[in-house]
Amino acid sequence: MMSDASTGGSTDRWGSPGSPARILSLLSHSGNQRVLTDWIHQQDRYEVVPDADADPAADTFDVCIIDEHSLHKYATELRSRTAAADAFLPVLLVSPRGASDSPETSPDGEADSSAWQLVDELLLTPIDTSELRRRLDTLTRVRAQSIALEQKTAQLLLLNRITRHDIRNDMNVISGWTEQLADHTDDAGEEIRKRILDSSQHVVDLTKAVREFVDTLQSAGDPDLQPVDLNRVVSEELTKRRSTFEDADFSVQGDIPDVHVRADDLLASVYRNLLNNAVQHNRSDTPRVEVTVSEHADTVVTTVTDNGPGIPQAQRDAVLGRTEQGLDHPAAGLGLYLVDTLVTQYGGTVQITDADLGGTRIGVELQNEAVTEANTSDNDT
Repeated sequence: MMSDASTGGSTDRWGSPGSPARILSLLSHSGNQRVLTDWIHQQDRYEVVPDADADPAADTFDVCIIDEHSLHKYATELRSRTAAADAFLPVLLVSPRGASDSPETSPDGEADSSAWQLVDELLLTPIDTSELRRRLDTLTRVRAQSIALEQKTAQLLLLNRITRHDIRNDMNVISGWTEQLADHTDDAGEEIRKRILDSSQHVVDLTKAVREFVDTLQSAGDPDLQPVDLNRVVSEELTKRRSTFEDADFSVQGDIPDVHVRADDLLASVYRNLLNNAVQHNRSDTPRVEVTVSEHADTVVTTVTDNGPGIPQAQRDAVLGRTEQGLDHPAAGLGLYLVDTLVTQYGGTVQITDADLGGTRIGVELQNEAVTEANTSDNDT
């Protein structure tokens, strides 16, 4: 199975004699299995999972070395294991030289093309030990980096959660103290008091936006989109914003149609941030916000218009985080960046234009989603 080619130069690798990477060898040919495990036993940086424990569904391993027969035999177990793993869990396929990359026939007589999607590296026989070492070094190094990234991500998520919690608590205390000043301020002080309350609410809303932004980053792959009742979402957010910003004038132009759009549970964040943005950056004595929802054949367009200072045309991509600088751009805002990110995930678009009220008009176009008995049942579940 193996040639006796000399090994290459030493490189930095994950694993050490004190903490070797665990190799799960699942070669169906007993002779090849024995030769491979004997070679691995000679390496300080690797150890072989004992044959008695060789179970890809249950055992702890860092790299799985497998041949085509065993790949199809253990495809279900490997697929479940790699899907559930928090970090990269590599599979190295050993295959005869000249073998095709097309799916082979599985032991039950059927071709299983999905099994080949589990393979991260291909190594041809007879195996050159220097090539085997290079492949293992690469796969274990990538796995180590993946584990380190997962650990740092977990730490950052914890820090984010703790920070948001502490900020919300402190802002609630500030808001409570500020409310108690109502009977102790004159007209000039009342204006300052209201600005403090508005700023405090803005900070709380930012913590919500950060949480929702992190939720979008944590979601793996494409979001699970379902029909969402747009009338309910917009109406509920308007009610909440009216309660939060008592001095602002929120109005709906026409009726909000009873329509569903293709989205997920974070759709409310889109309209919360649009409505917040229309008020929080508005220095008018009475901020005015107009909402219009219009249904078309395949799409539904919601516009949020305000009488604020407006957004210069040159900064409109920047406020949505669409420039190369992203959120590092001075004009970028987390709320509108989150709006654009979510709407894009929903297959929609966001457009900023000038408003007749003198401020900004932001239009959100989403896909009209018909409600069927099947997806209604899914939503209920």
